[in-house]
Amino acid sequence: MTLKEFYLIEKEKPTPAQVLVRKIADATCREEATVRQWLSGTQVPNQKARERIADIVGLPVDELFPPADDDGQDSDDEETKEDQ
Repeated sequence: MTLKEFYLIEKEKPTPAQVLVRKIADATCREEATVRQWLSGTQVPNQKARERIADIVGLPVDELFPPADDDGQDSDDEETKEDQ
Protein backbone atom coordinates (compact mmCIF):
# COMPACT_ATOMS: atom_id res chain seq x y z
CA MET A 1 0.00 0.00 0.00
CA THR A 2 1.35 3.38 -0.93
CA LEU A 3 1.32 6.41 1.34
CA LYS A 4 -1.27 8.00 -0.92
CA GLU A 5 -3.54 4.94 -0.71
CA PHE A 6 -3.16 4.89 3.07
CA TYR A 7 -4.02 8.58 3.24
CA LEU A 8 -7.13 8.13 1.07
CA ILE A 9 -8.37 5.34 3.33
CA GLU A 10 -7.77 7.41 6.46
CA LYS A 11 -9.37 10.46 4.90
CA GLU A 12 -12.68 8.59 4.59
CA LYS A 13 -12.84 7.65 8.28
CA PRO A 14 -15.10 9.77 10.47
CA THR A 15 -13.45 12.19 12.88
CA PRO A 16 -13.94 11.75 16.64
CA ALA A 17 -16.30 14.75 16.57
CA GLN A 18 -18.39 13.12 13.83
CA VAL A 19 -18.50 9.89 15.82
CA LEU A 20 -19.72 11.79 18.90
CA VAL A 21 -22.46 13.55 16.94
CA ARG A 22 -23.64 10.20 15.56
CA LYS A 23 -23.62 8.60 19.06
CA ILE A 24 -25.67 11.44 20.51
CA ALA A 25 -28.08 11.37 17.56
CA ASP A 26 -28.57 7.63 17.94
CA ALA A 27 -29.00 7.78 21.73
CA THR A 28 -31.52 10.62 21.59
CA CYS A 29 -33.37 9.43 18.48
CA ARG A 30 -32.66 12.72 16.72
CA GLU A 31 -31.06 13.69 13.44
CA GLU A 32 -27.38 14.66 13.34
CA ALA A 33 -28.47 18.12 12.19
CA THR A 34 -30.43 18.54 15.43
CA VAL A 35 -27.40 17.52 17.48
CA ARG A 36 -25.29 20.08 15.62
CA GLN A 37 -27.89 22.73 16.49
CA TRP A 38 -27.58 21.76 20.15
CA LEU A 39 -23.81 22.03 19.88
CA SER A 40 -24.02 25.45 18.25
CA GLY A 41 -26.53 26.68 20.82
CA THR A 42 -29.32 27.42 18.35
CA GLN A 43 -31.51 24.78 20.04
CA VAL A 44 -31.54 23.17 23.47
CA PRO A 45 -32.28 19.48 24.02
CA ASN A 46 -35.08 18.46 26.34
CA GLN A 47 -34.31 17.00 29.77
CA LYS A 48 -34.49 13.37 28.63
CA ALA A 49 -32.02 14.04 25.81
CA ARG A 50 -29.76 15.97 28.20
CA GLU A 51 -29.62 12.97 30.51
CA ARG A 52 -28.73 10.64 27.65
CA ILE A 53 -26.01 13.03 26.46
CA ALA A 54 -24.58 13.25 29.98
CA ASP A 55 -24.40 9.44 30.11
CA ILE A 56 -22.55 9.32 26.79
CA VAL A 57 -19.93 11.93 27.65
CA GLY A 58 -19.63 11.02 31.33
CA LEU A 59 -20.28 14.49 32.71
CA PRO A 60 -23.11 15.81 34.91
CA VAL A 61 -26.14 17.30 33.17
CA ASP A 62 -25.81 20.59 35.04
CA GLU A 63 -22.22 20.94 33.90
CA LEU A 64 -23.05 20.26 30.26
CA PHE A 65 -26.19 22.40 30.33
CA PRO A 66 -25.83 25.17 32.91
CA PRO A 67 -28.95 27.14 33.81
CA ALA A 68 -29.96 29.72 31.26
CA ASP A 69 -29.29 33.41 31.65
CA ASP A 70 -32.15 35.68 32.60
CA ASP A 71 -33.12 36.02 28.94
CA GLY A 72 -35.10 32.77 29.12
CA GLN A 73 -33.13 30.96 26.41
CA ASP A 74 -33.22 27.63 28.25
CA SER A 75 -36.27 25.61 27.32
CA ASP A 76 -37.43 22.08 26.95
CA ASP A 77 -39.67 23.00 24.02
CA GLU A 78 -38.19 20.40 21.70
CA GLU A 79 -40.12 17.19 22.19
CA THR A 80 -40.90 14.21 20.09
CA LYS A 81 -43.83 11.83 20.27
CA GLU A 82 -41.56 9.57 22.35
CA ASP A 83 -41.17 12.31 24.98
CA GLN A 84 -44.88 13.10 25.28
